[in-house]
Amino acid sequence: MSHENESPQFTPTRGSPMKENYWFYERGEGDPDPRPLTLKSLMTPSPATLLVSQLVRDAMDLMTKKNIHHIPVLGKDGRLAGVVTRHDLLAKILHGHTLTGDEQYHATLDTMLPLEQVMTPRPHVLAPDDPVAKGVALFLTHGVHCVPVMDGSSLVGIVTEKDIFRLMEHMVS
Repeated sequence: MSHENESPQFTPTRGSPMKENYWFYERGEGDPDPRPLTLKSLMTPSPATLLVSQLVRDAMDLMTKKNIHHIPVLGKDGRLAGVVTRHDLLAKILHGHTLTGDEQYHATLDTMLPLEQVMTPRPHVLAPDDPVAKGVALFLTHGVHCVPVMDGSSLVGIVTEKDIFRLMEHMVS
């Protein structure tokens, strides 16, 4: 089966356990040939979102309430403006360590910052029909932990490392 007309194939990074030309496949009911597994089947559809004007504390509350680590952030126009992650909050607000004394006071003030000041702007995005292998390559190449899934200019889902690990668990069990 040739993949010449499909998305670029995975090119392993140094130390990657995956082999070149590796593809994830799915077979639909009645399909004689498998086709590349797409992000549509892996993504979390309609993810929880916040607005750029909302505060860091809103992101922290939503992450805790929903047990999530990645939140797409929408601009005033309703389009994707960025992503705020647990890592962003730890690195930019808590500075990666336990806070004491004056640091706690300043961290409390930091929770009042608008997300626009701490989010990762203009994140990499993928389409629902992109192969999972393209998503994996993006994760490995750019070191991202989540990728918003866009259908044109509309946010339709999000794929995270956890989704990839769930797929791998299913494949090896």
